[in-house]
Amino acid sequence: MAKKTKDFIEPVQPIDSPPQKTYQRIAVVFIAAAVVLIVGVAYLVLAKAVITLAPADEPINKSFALTVAENPVSNTSTNPVIGGKIYLEKVTGEAKYPVSDDGQVVEEQAEGEVIIYNKRSGAQTLVATTRLLAKENVLFRLQDKVVVPANGSIKAKIYADKAGKSGEIKATTFTIPGLSPELQKLVYAESSAPTAGGEKKIGSLNQTDIDKAMADFKQNNLEKIVAKLTTEMTGDDWVLIGAKIAEEGQNFSYDKKIGDQTTEFTLNGEMTVAAVTAEKAQILDQAKTKLLETVVNGQGIINLDPNSLKYELTEINPEKKEATAAIAISGMVNFDPTKDIFDKNILVGFTEDDLKLYFSQFEAVKNVRVEFSPFWVKKVPILKDHIVIQIQNAQ
Repeated sequence: MAKKTKDFIEPVQPIDSPPQKTYQRIAVVFIAAAVVLIVGVAYLVLAKAVITLAPADEPINKSFALTVAENPVSNTSTNPVIGGKIYLEKVTGEAKYPVSDDGQVVEEQAEGEVIIYNKRSGAQTLVATTRLLAKENVLFRLQDKVVVPANGSIKAKIYADKAGKSGEIKATTFTIPGLSPELQKLVYAESSAPTAGGEKKIGSLNQTDIDKAMADFKQNNLEKIVAKLTTEMTGDDWVLIGAKIAEEGQNFSYDKKIGDQTTEFTLNGEMTVAAVTAEKAQILDQAKTKLLETVVNGQGIINLDPNSLKYELTEINPEKKEATAAIAISGMVNFDPTKDIFDKNILVGFTEDDLKLYFSQFEAVKNVRVEFSPFWVKKVPILKDHIVIQIQNAQ
């Protein structure tokens, strides 16, 4: 007999529906993202920064180094370069200079000047060393030969016959003992100033005396060259930037030895003076460019004061035919309100302090005022059209 099998059906597990908590989390995330998006869009749309720049109301002073070269095209200087002329002139000469006295006194022959009168109808010749006797009975001699014209007069140098203070006398009259008594009434001399130099202080020639003499020799001859070049320059187109004595080629000698007792010595000198000239307009152009550096990208309005231009020669290279000058200029600089001269991309994300620090690098900016809106905005927004830069008092 067959076994009877029992039918059995395995129960099917029911499918669970999504938990309610999962839906809640998704909803929260969605809402948060929406809020963030709305806030971000609102920030982008509403955020604004207004930057007001107050221009400097005082002249700006600018100093810079300028290279002047006879061949500016091939010049490799890192300074601004303009064309110009380099003059070289060799100077030779001699001059007498005093020696610093050390308290020693020596007697010398006093000297002076007289006017010799000739009341005769013919010329009167007087040889050198002719005696002239002062009414004080002090004897002098004529320094050089003179010829006194008929019914005329002539100036002549005299010196005392004896050294010492006795030769120092006040203005007086002189007779000429070598002439006959009758001629002495017609040919005579008068002085209008005292004679001097009966005593002189002497000293020992030292290196300080020589150094002073060399400095004086250099300065005097330098000034002569400058005066000559200045006279030769016509008009205001070209200016003499300066002149210097070249280091090479200086040669000095003197006729006394260090330690010699004397009142003076003669210095012989040889040197080369170099001078630099340039067009004033070119200098002013470079000065204007430098002043424009005080505003962004050189975009500004310049009111240059040509009278404030100063220049000084600081270095010269005769071999390269170039020189360096220190230039100083002042002028009023302002921003051009018609031009968008600032790169707003640089300012994105800047705080108020960042902006003030950034604009402080420009001398043309006196003050910076920053306004953010709405109230929660504390940095420059990313949208450039939401960044407003305005110039105070700009028309």
